[in-house]
Amino acid sequence: MSIAHARTAPAADEADVERRMSFADAALGAAGHEVTDPTVRAISRRLAAGEVTGDEAAALVKSQLLGAR
Repeated sequence: MSIAHARTAPAADEADVERRMSFADAALGAAGHEVTDPTVRAISRRLAAGEVTGDEAAALVKSQLLGAR
């Protein structure tokens, strides 16, 4: 696996993923924001699970949002 495809966190179990998603939802909510797009939430879940890197998730979200125009 090359550096470009290295994961930043080990794969997480479902309980860890739920905690990470809850934390992100709480942080966004405290700032008055909410992620409602189901595809973006699915990408966020993949990031929380360690399936994609932050850079990969950002590229997927950008593609999703720009493609929705």
